[in-house]
Amino acid sequence: MEEVDSYDTYDTTGFFDVGLISPENLALRAEKKAKKLKYKDVARYEQASPEQIAEFIQETRFDSSYELPLRLLFWQRCNDERLKGGRAGLKFDDQQNLQKMLLLVDQSTDSHRLLRAEIFRQLEQFDEARFMLDYNFDEEMAARAEQLMLAIERKASLPFQFVGRDDEYDYETAWLARRYAPEDPTRFNFAELTPPVFKIGNRDWWVKVIGMLCHNWALIERNDDDTATVYFFQDQGGKERPAIIDSLSFAGVREARQGLKENGFELLKTYPGPWMGCEPKGFIYDDRGTDHLIYSNLGYWSNK
Repeated sequence: MEEVDSYDTYDTTGFFDVGLISPENLALRAEKKAKKLKYKDVARYEQASPEQIAEFIQETRFDSSYELPLRLLFWQRCNDERLKGGRAGLKFDDQQNLQKMLLLVDQSTDSHRLLRAEIFRQLEQFDEARFMLDYNFDEEMAARAEQLMLAIERKASLPFQFVGRDDEYDYETAWLARRYAPEDPTRFNFAELTPPVFKIGNRDWWVKVIGMLCHNWALIERNDDDTATVYFFQDQGGKERPAIIDSLSFAGVREARQGLKENGFELLKTYPGPWMGCEPKGFIYDDRGTDHLIYSNLGYWSNK
């Protein structure tokens, strides 16, 4: 192989690197950085071509655990060629590789869902890609989800380099705006409702099972200053409108989600169960009387 000074490559592996900033992830990143510094003066060599990688995959016996990394590398190098040459279509080997990757990558994590969405997009299966993105991604992945969705809306299948932060376009905020759709004011005459409507622009319900046919519900509202408020509800029963019974304030959406998880709440879309279909419905009103404040006043909220 020819020795080179450096090389730039399509950021396929970035899908696996982003995620919650856990101590384990931070340690892994520190280890990668230390290894990169250790070998910074070692000569670099030209990367294997897609054809060389494909030949290795086809003709070499290796443990099955290596198949996905090898196919990711093959895809990465194909995308390098497409980015460099502007090749729009996929070759047969490219398509076959992506189809086999779909069998190897599940959707159990946020990063895997993003990866599957990108595979579907490059295969021009835009409806499937859009379906993969119908999900409440963690904030660290919101920017990638928004960039993918913009490409899907254009029906664009060419690879592109993802960006983390962009001074001209806030991808993360744009993604949150997609997920936090406001109520439709044309569906009802608000002026006729008593008590008045309390507007919350998010309908991604969180649920906590209290007992048989008994639940608490919660919605997270992102405020203008990027703080978050969690509004709590009980089962609606026979009432026509859901009532807010309590609320708590948080530094941000991430902290609100973490607090709900630590206190036994689960996101309804992610953890379906027998309570599906019984989430509060209708126009919300505020009923935060002192006798209802079960989380902010009565000690049923744990700050771990």
